[in-house]
Amino acid sequence: MEQGINIGKLFGIQFRLHYGWFIIFGLVSVFLATQVFPDILESTSSLQLWVMGLATSLMFFASVIVHELAHSVVGRANGMQVKSITLFIFGGAANMSEEAETAGSEFKMALAGPASSLVLAGIFYVLYINLNGQSPELAVMNYWLAQINLILAVFNLIPGFPLDGGRILRAAFWQQTKDLTKSTRISTIAGQIFGYLFIAAGIFIVIRTQDWLSGVWLGLLGWYLSDTARTSFRQYTLQQFLKRVSPAEILDTGMPSAKSNQLWADFANRTDKSYILVEDENGLAGIINRHNLKNTDSLKSKPLAELYTPISQIPVIPPEENALDIARRMNEDDIEIVRLAGEDTQTGFITLDSFIAYVNKAADKGFTNA
Repeated sequence: MEQGINIGKLFGIQFRLHYGWFIIFGLVSVFLATQVFPDILESTSSLQLWVMGLATSLMFFASVIVHELAHSVVGRANGMQVKSITLFIFGGAANMSEEAETAGSEFKMALAGPASSLVLAGIFYVLYINLNGQSPELAVMNYWLAQINLILAVFNLIPGFPLDGGRILRAAFWQQTKDLTKSTRISTIAGQIFGYLFIAAGIFIVIRTQDWLSGVWLGLLGWYLSDTARTSFRQYTLQQFLKRVSPAEILDTGMPSAKSNQLWADFANRTDKSYILVEDENGLAGIINRHNLKNTDSLKSKPLAELYTPISQIPVIPPEENALDIARRMNEDDIEIVRLAGEDTQTGFITLDSFIAYVNKAADKGFTNA
């Protein structure tokens, strides 16, 4: 269910490129090849400048991968499961299946990313010093990479959630108060404040200097930070709520049933439900998921027996799992329906529709019914 292009695995972690990454990769490459490098290397050919721009842009995003990989390695060492790392238009993000269990684990994991960027900045700067005078082109590339990694480290240390600095701030409050929810709220408010400050700074730059590129980019970063802070707290609140929800509360009890010898044309228009129970002479045989049916016009003459997924192929979940566990499993395995072990086979199903409906209803009440 995650968007992006898979580009490979390292240490068992799937790496993805979000489609928006190609936009920023192109912009950075153009910026380097047409603005940064020509001002320093006046005698370098246009072709060489473009090669340098593309290569440096790739190295920059490799640095972002190292930053996220540092989070992931430390997270794994502290018992957290890392599923994937995705590069997108504003940087990168490690997809971890759970939050840190202690403030100490949160602190170490959050600090690992900026620390790795600082190390990379130092390495690139040493390379710049050694290459300066020998290969001006390579020296300039390494100098820019040293600068951008330093900026990446400093930016991520801003004490506003969900940036690394915000997570460090949350860990500090968590250690002192022993209240993760309160600590998360404080750090997300800090994230929103810093986001608004970035937006204000962007507007100020545009008005005072007419530097639209810097001003708009700073404003976009501010919008991203403030919006992500709000979204992160909503996501945290939802996760805490789902931990207290039992599977029985999200069962899909409104699934219609049909006989396996019925034709799709005779049944399709009788219900708008996404999932249909199919019965044969022995009882419940399977389930039809409308989302999986392609070119439904050609299926009109087919009996339901040819269209359903057998019950034996529906994943089974133990009753002790909570709703958050189930949501993660459905997301990771890209499935829309699971069966609750030990439940009556007619009513013991949790579907994507029933899950979304339950969450939306709870959200309308502010998750106060948990």
